[in-house]
Amino acid sequence: MRTALVVGLGAAGTFASICLAKKGWKVLAVGKGTSSCAMSTGCLNGSGMDPECLRELSRLFQASGMPLVGGVDEKRTGITNLGTRYDCTLSAPGSTWVQGNGPQSVTVLGMGKHPSLRPNLVASVLRSWGMDARPQIVPMDIPGESSLTAAFRDQGRLDRLINSIKEAWGETVLLPPLFSLKDYGRLNELERLGGRRLKEAITPLGTPGERFHQVLEDGAREAGVEIWYGRRVTALRTEGDLITSADVQGGLETRTVDLDAVLLATGGPLTDGLLLRQTGLDDPFGLFLVKESGEGPHDLMRSGYAHRGGRLLSRSGTPMANAFAAGDCLAFSLRSPGKGLGDATSSAWDAVHTMEVP
Repeated sequence: MRTALVVGLGAAGTFASICLAKKGWKVLAVGKGTSSCAMSTGCLNGSGMDPECLRELSRLFQASGMPLVGGVDEKRTGITNLGTRYDCTLSAPGSTWVQGNGPQSVTVLGMGKHPSLRPNLVASVLRSWGMDARPQIVPMDIPGESSLTAAFRDQGRLDRLINSIKEAWGETVLLPPLFSLKDYGRLNELERLGGRRLKEAITPLGTPGERFHQVLEDGAREAGVEIWYGRRVTALRTEGDLITSADVQGGLETRTVDLDAVLLATGGPLTDGLLLRQTGLDDPFGLFLVKESGEGPHDLMRSGYAHRGGRLLSRSGTPMANAFAAGDCLAFSLRSPGKGLGDATSSAWDAVHTMEVP
């Protein structure tokens, strides 16, 4: 059995690990810190995605109990926690609607003084783009630093929320994200008991991204991926154009891992990936060529590892035989805001297929 080392536990690394394990590889995935995926909106712009990649992703979410709705060519719209419009093609079912089929009247429901959703601000912004919106606050005391997913495990708070939903004006109620992946089905229960159509505000740096990441993490475990949390690869050893082994450090312990291929999905410089120097980005392993964008060394959005035919290039510019990469650590000629998760999973899918070619 071939052994793959995947470096990075974000969307690209975890999805690639799942795909490799399903193709018969023994996969060790290593990473530390919070990934960009876990801080995302949890929504995808799937335009241009391989249909098979999308189907595999959809299977993972269906199995998790939080299926994705939409499709590659279906345009969907939601409302952010600031009241602005958010367009995507795939999302959790409680986050968006098909474009042209949105609500005409909305109650923006805040949870006491919790800052997750500010009803007056959001309702004002919604009215500015033509939606009939009114603010309402659920009378409850939740500390601003508290997690809503933890707070709403309390049945008393849920009962007060249900009463507020029943009293709400209009056809649709906009809520902050309240439920973890495990409890996501409770959103449907709230909708049934409250008698209103419910939508979650699309919220970065919070629960939606955490749920997306949890789906991938659960899928990796189910596929048999061995995950080492809180560890980092400190060195890669080579013989010619082959990576033969890696040193993996966790705390005071360092282990050497023999491997048949390595896939880097370490993200950009802000997620413990590429090194950020005064002159631009650099490879922390001292092995691979880093390509700056045409806009100069400080255009970090498009800079990253140079690659050819899916393989990383050595510093001399020749392709490595068994070193690959996916996600934000790769150099891209164009990165579009809002396409991070779609680009990450697509590049992971492409990298896995390249790894399968001798």
